[in-house]
Amino acid sequence: MKTLLSILMTLLLHHNGFSQIQFHPEESRMSVKGTSTLHDWESVVKMEEVKIELHIEDADPLLLGHLRLKIPVKSIKSGNNIMDKKTYKALKADQYPTINYEVAVFDHKEGQVAATDGRLKVAGVEKIIPVTANYSRKNNGLLTFTGTVSFNMTDFKVDPPTAIMGTLKTGDEISIPYTIVLQLINK
Repeated sequence: MKTLLSILMTLLLHHNGFSQIQFHPEESRMSVKGTSTLHDWESVVKMEEVKIELHIEDADPLLLGHLRLKIPVKSIKSGNNIMDKKTYKALKADQYPTINYEVAVFDHKEGQVAATDGRLKVAGVEKIIPVTANYSRKNNGLLTFTGTVSFNMTDFKVDPPTAIMGTLKTGDEISIPYTIVLQLINK
């Protein structure tokens, strides 16, 4: 997850006139989408609760630095209290209150950044999840990063939630579409 911000590394390194970034949670979006035996579902991440740390060192052709993205599990909301409780239980929110994504090396080309060694930690289980994101830059310095990451819950030893005594089952695969908006601030 988030995954989203690996693209920043490229832009920050190639725009030496900038030294800081400002995260725009009000314009950013992230959700978790999946299926069930009843209907497709979606939970939205409250972006104002997401924490981002970014440290950069210039080294072409790869971008070396460090990105940490922390998403509080309880910032994921479906609009249905029962579904949210089942989600938090499946993700072991009391024991592992955040979903973490960390990456140190990025590859880039115009309009796209890839993190092939990004580590995603969900419910205490860590896996390498490659992420590719598209980015665009506006004249006002706003950077928009978009993409989708997909994986199976069981890859992280998360049992897909069930309801109604097991008759309603969620599918194993989830996708996480995101839009992250940042602004480069002049030195």
